[in-house]
Formats: sequence, structure tokens, C-alpha cells
Amino acid sequence: MPILSIYTDKHIGADMLTLGHITLKKGDFTLKDISFHLKAGEYLNLVGPTGSGKTMLLEMIMGINTPAHGTLMINGKEMNREALQKRPVGIVYQNLYLFPHKNVFENIAFSLHIMRLSKKEREKKVEDAARFLKIDSLLERSIQHLSGGEKQRVALARALVLGRPLLLLDEPLSALDAITKWEIMQEIQRIRHEKGLTVLHVTHDIEEALFLSDKIGVMMNGELRQIGPVEEVVNRPASVEIGKLIRKENLFRMIYKKSRSLLCKGDFCLYKEGLEAKKEYLVHIPPEDIILSLKPMQETSARNCLKGDVRSVIHHNMGVKVHVDAGISLVSLLTQRSFRQMALEPGQTVYLIFKSNAVGVYGL
Repeated sequence: MPILSIYTDKHIGADMLTLGHITLKKGDFTLKDISFHLKAGEYLNLVGPTGSGKTMLLEMIMGINTPAHGTLMINGKEMNREALQKRPVGIVYQNLYLFPHKNVFENIAFSLHIMRLSKKEREKKVEDAARFLKIDSLLERSIQHLSGGEKQRVALARALVLGRPLLLLDEPLSALDAITKWEIMQEIQRIRHEKGLTVLHVTHDIEEALFLSDKIGVMMNGELRQIGPVEEVVNRPASVEIGKLIRKENLFRMIYKKSRSLLCKGDFCLYKEGLEAKKEYLVHIPPEDIILSLKPMQETSARNCLKGDVRSVIHHNMGVKVHVDAGISLVSLLTQRSFRQMALEPGQTVYLIFKSNAVGVYGL
């Protein structure tokens, strides 16, 4: 059966979600002047430390909380005071909130109670959603007898069965083991593209955000500190704090030795000119700026050439991340093509080459 997208070509580029100067106070915590827009079909991950306001913002979009100031628009319509059940959104929570006393069919069908459907129409919608999520053989099974991945698929089916164009995900993958998490992330990508969904996803996991997102938004202390395309936020963080949050790879505290133009962490040193002697810096080397070679490069203007051993390889939508032990743990980002050509495997010796201007520094 062909899968029909919720959004056709004429909708692409239209704003699906717009927040204009949203302020919301709950207890002692305040969301402060939040503004952004999300076009139909885009995927935004909101990242930030615990207590930064990510889930509170998601609940406001759902309709659980009403903003004190500002405007919320969904699919071109103001939603500030629209009832929760009338908002065109589906939601998957961190805890899933599946009913243990109901079977899979009943859990998926639960969200249809707000629609005036015949029994036959309701059954068809549930069966279509279950087939799309590849759980149609489980419809009569008790929730208590499902694996973690199967429960995730049931929760996704329940969110999708209403056919709403905006999907909200509140850390739904946090409790999964690594293999199941990877499978569900791939499934979310498939769902998003085949259904033409717009997705707003809250997570603590930067790797999760890099794999799934078109955009990343960074929240801290109730403020949206930065939002933009993944590459922009990762490569040009707006502050040291964002750099620390986003750039968990190739991020080090180092002391500058001016006499030799070296940034050092113990015995590990990088070449970098023009810094203040004996001062401590937060240093970042973008993974995409580190070239890997199977042998030393004789003709290169790069001042940094390190030898190391491959420790692990991780594939995601930006390429292939190769983790190398070079006296300190470094990550290089390769294209899929480069990775295939090099045929890298754990334990293999490689050389890491990068220019001094690839070494970003923040004064501490």
C-alpha cells in the first residue's frame, strides 16, 4: 500500500510552527522571549542541560501551558488558547505512557476517541498505522509482553494515527539500549520523510541530534541561545557555553607555550600561533578539519601531523566519525566515500593532519 505524505509539494517551504517572543512562567522558572520558525518538513532538535526549559516549551506547544506573552502559530493558525485536543500535533513522551492493561490495538486506537469515527474507520486507521510501523502482527498482544523497541513503535503509531502534520518528541529514545536506539532513530527518519512530517524533538544526546536533525536549537536557563542548521551550530557556536555543550568531541583545556607556539595538555601538544603565554584556553578542532591518511603526508602546509590508532567508527547523516587515540582522543569526520576508499578498521594506524587555523580557541 503506498504511503501518502501529509504534506504535498505545495506545502514545502511554508511555516508549520512559529513562535514569536513567547514568555511563560511556571513556578520559579521562566521561558524568556522564545522566537523561531520551523518550515513544513523540517526536523529541529532542541538540546540543552536538564532544567533549561526544553520540555516546558514542548508542553506549551501541545497546549498544556498557555504563554503569558507572545504568539504561537501552527500551520498558519494562532494556537495560544486553542484546546489541546484541537491542536494538529502528535506527541511521543519519554515514558511513552502506554496503557499496560490494554493491548497494542487499544493503545493505538486510544487517541482516536476524539474523532467521530465508525468502528470500521477506526480499525482501518489503526491497522494502517500498525502496518506502517511494522507492528501489525502485534495488534492483539499485551503491552507488557513487548520489547523496548516494539513499545516505541506502538507509541509512534499512536502519535501518527491521527494524521497530524507536526510531531513532538520528548526524549523518547533515552531509555533504549544502543542497538535498539539506532534502529528507532532510522525508523524515525523513514517516518519523517515518507509522511512529510515536521518534527520538534527534545534530547540530551548530541549524537542523536546530529543524526536526525536539519536544525539544532540550544536552550539554557529558559532562553533559546542559538538556533540554526546543524553544521552552523556545531562549527560556529555562539558562546563558550554552547561550544562546551555541542562540541563534546575534540574539546580540551590546554596551556599555551609561547616560546614554541604550542598548546599543550600534558605531553600532547598542538601548533598554534599568536596566543598569550601560559594562559589556559578551551581548544576545539572541528572533526571535519582533520584529514586522515594511511601514511605521513610529505607535501602539506598543515603544521599539525599526529600518529594514532583507530579506536571506533560511527556512521551518521553527516558522514563517518572515526575515533583515534593519538595520545589524546580525537575524532575525524570523513565522507562515506573517503571512508570506503581508506577501508578503516579499529586497531589500524593512521595519521591525523590539520592546519593551525583549524584549531579554535576560547580564552578562559
